[in-house]
Amino acid sequence: MRVDAETSKAQLRKRIRSERAARAAAEAESSGAEYVSSIAESAWQVVKSLRPDLDLTGCSMLAYAALAGEPDLDPTIDRFLAHGGTVYLPVVTSVGHALMFGAVTGSMSTLEPRGKWGIREPSPSLTASALLAAEVAPDLIFVPALGFGPGGARLGNGGGFYDRTFGPQGEVPLSGAEDEEPLADGARTDGERTEPASIYGVCLSSELNLPGLTIEPWDLQISQAVTDHGVHTLD
Repeated sequence: MRVDAETSKAQLRKRIRSERAARAAAEAESSGAEYVSSIAESAWQVVKSLRPDLDLTGCSMLAYAALAGEPDLDPTIDRFLAHGGTVYLPVVTSVGHALMFGAVTGSMSTLEPRGKWGIREPSPSLTASALLAAEVAPDLIFVPALGFGPGGARLGNGGGFYDRTFGPQGEVPLSGAEDEEPLADGARTDGERTEPASIYGVCLSSELNLPGLTIEPWDLQISQAVTDHGVHTLD
């Protein structure tokens, strides 16, 4: 059964990557950015729901720097920074280890690709535990995905970095850890901050309700997704 599940995930990853590459090529030819702009706008509407006055001083967000073909949150990140907020991005240190994180200090256009996968990353300065400590804990978390299945099952790129970091058996579980209060639900280490972080996956609306996805005990599950058609609850 496990082999069949992994084969199904591999096939889904191949199909979605191919579809994303074709879409990116078509948009480049037409100089369009329909999906990019609509997903970024959907994410910005989430920010506005968090802080309607858009005074983001003292507010922080964990996002990601999109790879080619991924839903691009660069416009959302730049606007968040322009309104006084702080943005953290993940940093891949090595295969098999949890993510680290660094703060964005300028426009996303200034970040250079680094490492094996050519991901745009800031300098790593925080472990996941330090990121979720009260003094810097994100108010809002956006997690990239190739898509989602029933129950919020997330299809990632296959490296397992988000599962090792935020999954039920990860360094700092966002939800679902046995015998442990999830940090993202308000259990801060110094007791100063109790508001839960708002957590959203990010994908295209066509990448929801993927068939054949199973949830393993270590898998990060997410209950809401930001798409080109707004926010969806993942049942």
